[in-house]
Amino acid sequence: MRAVVAWSDKVPDRDGVKSICYDVAFKPADGSQLVTGVGSRVLVYDAVDGDLLHSLKGHKDTVYCVAYSRDGKRFASGGADKTIIIWTHKAEGIL
Repeated sequence: MRAVVAWSDKVPDRDGVKSICYDVAFKPADGSQLVTGVGSRVLVYDAVDGDLLHSLKGHKDTVYCVAYSRDGKRFASGGADKTIIIWTHKAEGIL
């Protein structure tokens, strides 16, 4: 099996600190979106063309994990700030 890069993105460093991606999750069923934790932000991409759809603020420290709900209507992010945020498909933090 051979992998082919369809698109890529480089997140800029902040204050000389490299932003690291710790987790990635595809939207269930159709895989149309990709959510990832990079630094203290949650980034939502269009999985087909790589367009950044949302850059979400809410965590005060590094985001270590992201996961979609089974129905794909919500996703969660958890970080070093010991918080878990539940986000809606409209990219609004609700919990």
